[in-house]
Amino acid sequence: MKALVQTLILLFLSMSLLAQDCYTEATQENIKSDYCQLWHGRTFQGTIGDDNQRIEIRFIEISRDSESHFKYHVKGKSRVLNNVCDFDGYMIVKQIMILNEAKRDCHEPDLSGGIIYGSYQLNENPEQKHVGRFTGNFKCMFDKSPYGPTLNNTWFGQEEFNSFYGNWANYDKSEPKYCSWGFQIPLSKNEDLFKHYDKEFYLFNSKYLDKGWKTYVLSNLNTFIKVPKNYEIDELRLADDFIEYTSEEIDQASKEEEKKWWE
Repeated sequence: MKALVQTLILLFLSMSLLAQDCYTEATQENIKSDYCQLWHGRTFQGTIGDDNQRIEIRFIEISRDSESHFKYHVKGKSRVLNNVCDFDGYMIVKQIMILNEAKRDCHEPDLSGGIIYGSYQLNENPEQKHVGRFTGNFKCMFDKSPYGPTLNNTWFGQEEFNSFYGNWANYDKSEPKYCSWGFQIPLSKNEDLFKHYDKEFYLFNSKYLDKGWKTYVLSNLNTFIKVPKNYEIDELRLADDFIEYTSEEIDQASKEEEKKWWE
């Protein structure tokens, strides 16, 4: 069993390395495209601090700068538990990589048409409660379409694709906190919140359920998330190795997650 797991890990790593070799830098040729729709109107799931407290980020308005194709102005809202804050700021595109399909073996279904790299600064409204500034970098996968670049959501975020990662610092100059968010799965500081499992699922560490994650996890249970009884085991598992929840618990969680808290 252990040998099988090791084989799967090596296969996954080799695919990741292959993906990197399949892209070539093409920033100047693609910078004039409008990338707003990669982020506009999306809610990203995130983690903040050492205890993996859940944070949600919603991009409500995004527009390109009138003088620079590299800069985007953004507005949105963040939520930690019941505390909702407005933010505004900017994103800077630093590099655009395009899939080179002429290269051998660069036709894997998980590969996107391109990858966009950049940095961001988002400033929460100082007149609200528990506010500060987000800074860091992002990496998003996109495909080309007749309607412009569209988000490629094949990779949810855990592998750094479709992710924003950096820090949040309170305006009072206190020590910055690690903060990241992803399309559906965020990177965590100690890599102990989610981990990829059996190609189709992510395992969630149950010790963080009370950090705002329970309704999100249950609403996506067995779709792309499973909750093991023992998160630390690095082996394939049997059905009774996972925590079970009632249909009532799952339905209630789904209703809670459907609420549009940003309106």
